[in-house]
Amino acid sequence: MALHDQLAQKATKKGKHASDFFAAAQKHANATWFYLIVAAAVWYFFGWLWALIPATLGGYTAFQSISATMIATRLESHEFNSGASDLHMSK
Repeated sequence: MALHDQLAQKATKKGKHASDFFAAAQKHANATWFYLIVAAAVWYFFGWLWALIPATLGGYTAFQSISATMIATRLESHEFNSGASDLHMSK
C-alpha cells in the first residue's frame, strides 16, 4: 500500500475529511508562492546564495501542498464510494 493511501486511512480513522486536506493544500500553495516571491526579491538584492533559504522553504511547502492534495483525492474517492454503498444499502 502506498504512503498516501496509509495516510488517508489514518486520517479517516481520526475523522478528517477531504475538505480539510484541500484547505491545507491551498494554504501550503499560497505559502509556496510567498516564499518564491521572497526568494526572487532576496536574489535580486542580496544574491543567489541567500535566496536559497526562501527557495528551499518554497520547495518544502510545495511538497506539502502536493502531498495534502494526494491525500484529499484519496479521501474524496473513499467518501464517494462509501456514500454510494450507503445508497445501495438504503434501497
